[in-house]
Amino acid sequence: MILWHDIHPGAWTQLQRARLDGRLPHALLLTGPAGIGKLAFAEDLASSLLCDSPRDNGVACGTCTSCTWHASGNHPDFRRIRPEAYEDDVFGEDDGKASAKADRKKSEQIRIDQVRALESFIQVGSHRGRRVILIEPAEAMNEATANALLKSLEEPPEGVHFLLVSHAAERLLPTVRSRTRAVPMRVPEQSVALSQLKVMGISTQNGALWLNRCAGALRFALALAQAADKDSAATDEAIAEVAILEALLAQLPLGERLDPLALARSCETLIKGDQSGLRLAQLIDWLQRWTLDLQLVRLGSTAKTFPELQATLEKLTAGINDEALARFPEVLLEARRLSAHPLNIRLFLESIFSRAVGLFEPRA
Repeated sequence: MILWHDIHPGAWTQLQRARLDGRLPHALLLTGPAGIGKLAFAEDLASSLLCDSPRDNGVACGTCTSCTWHASGNHPDFRRIRPEAYEDDVFGEDDGKASAKADRKKSEQIRIDQVRALESFIQVGSHRGRRVILIEPAEAMNEATANALLKSLEEPPEGVHFLLVSHAAERLLPTVRSRTRAVPMRVPEQSVALSQLKVMGISTQNGALWLNRCAGALRFALALAQAADKDSAATDEAIAEVAILEALLAQLPLGERLDPLALARSCETLIKGDQSGLRLAQLIDWLQRWTLDLQLVRLGSTAKTFPELQATLEKLTAGINDEALARFPEVLLEARRLSAHPLNIRLFLESIFSRAVGLFEPRA
């Protein structure tokens, strides 16, 4: 089990010191890249605030009445506000990819009535001393919902704490940001991440491989490493994402010999039936990372996402069409925009992969 407060010790120590000194802000905004454990960290912090007898380092004891209630998901002094489409997700299963199981028929925004329902919760006395409200992802609030939250953020009763988790804080209303204390969270040091992955049964070599592929996002790296190792703990979505990446890596290194029709067929099989649209978006994300590595290597630098394929990338870029490579990121951005509602997945993929082959066509 990964202890996320140990992954982000600076933020944890700062907040626990403020709690002990009675200076903990009533509203915290946890920000940073997706996949680094902000959500799990917020859950650890909520447990700490609700615990009757936290340990010296602030970690919840895990055995008191409050901890028992919280672990069961039935603590009367705790509320979690999230989009309806995410409600079936297991908390902490993902961070920044909560929409992996999102049903597009349900709202992917936090509704105004969810926030208004907090008013009675805030005003009624607590059962054990403190009340905690966790809102994630905070950027899922539209303007009306965010405005409805402002009054509660401005004048909360004593003992009420708001924990907002955001992967894109710039999308929040300035008035919301100004009423919270930002807690910036960063990608963990690779040595720390590797040690945690080792605890979870991931070898150092595989850990480094997936950390590179996930830009250091430990939660994503763990999920994909487990899927690649066929671990029993692997989720269906992680298994699907690894299969998509393996299909891409079987063809992309072929360069001009890439078969766009065959690759489209294999990827369509992996994507078909996914109602959320996430798998198609993931495929395009991996293509974007591959393209960035091509650009970096072309400029004489080291690949960022796939450094283990440095030699292959160098061979590919030796015969690449620089103009096509410069245009391809825009092609992928447009594809990403259209990926939510493709009319025909097979034709959509064939078009993208044909453009990928075009990277190696001689200049006209």
